Amino acid sequence: MNDYTWQQQVLPIYHFEQLASTNETAWELFQQGKTPPFLVTAAEQTAGKGQWGRQWVSSRGGLYLSLLLTPHWAIEQPSHLTISSVFGVTEILASYQIPIEIKWLNDLFLQRKKLGGILTETRVKNRDLKAVVIGIGVNWSNVVPEMGIALKDYLEASQIETYFHPSPALKLGSHQFYFPPKLINFHHLKYIVITGLLWGYQRYSQEGLTHILPQYEARLIQSSPTN
Repeated sequence: MNDYTWQQQVLPIYHFEQLASTNETAWELFQQGKTPPFLVTAAEQTAGKGQWGRQWVSSRGGLYLSLLLTPHWAIEQPSHLTISSVFGVTEILASYQIPIEIKWLNDLFLQRKKLGGILTETRVKNRDLKAVVIGIGVNWSNVVPEMGIALKDYLEASQIETYFHPSPALKLGSHQFYFPPKLINFHHLKYIVITGLLWGYQRYSQEGLTHILPQYEARLIQSSPTN
């Protein structure tokens, strides 16, 4: 998978076997003049970042990905992108029968264990967004901490049938996206996550936060292990 097509536009995917952080590399490529939107992926991160500056363990086997966009929005809106991104990814994963939950604000949980997380970073000029990077890490077959969970292990243990059954929310405006009929492998997960980020971004840019919040809040867990 070398690129991704969205709204008749090809988004190049810059892949690295190892780097410090996909978010950092996305910013570097932007400064070098790469045309957005584009994606950065890595097989392994040596300095992955989570919320509040925490380290994100990023060994091989996990999905580590950043999406760089250049929306033209006011400065007070970037925080909404984290919610819309989490909303988009979880809504699609749930459509594959994954009982995904959200730990406020940006963590993906499965069986009360951390499956992944999203980190949004922005660059602002004259109170307007110059660019935004949405970074996401999802455990697939990588080694995870004690309070973490890998999706591949979960699928093998639960033996659930991960056929795609879109929710009513996902049917709205999602006709332009392709969805794999089943979530079977890492390639499917990568495609699903990219689609989730872009679909959530599209829903927010078209409808605002009000229409996203109810579905986002419906998946919030009230208490969970600290991780």
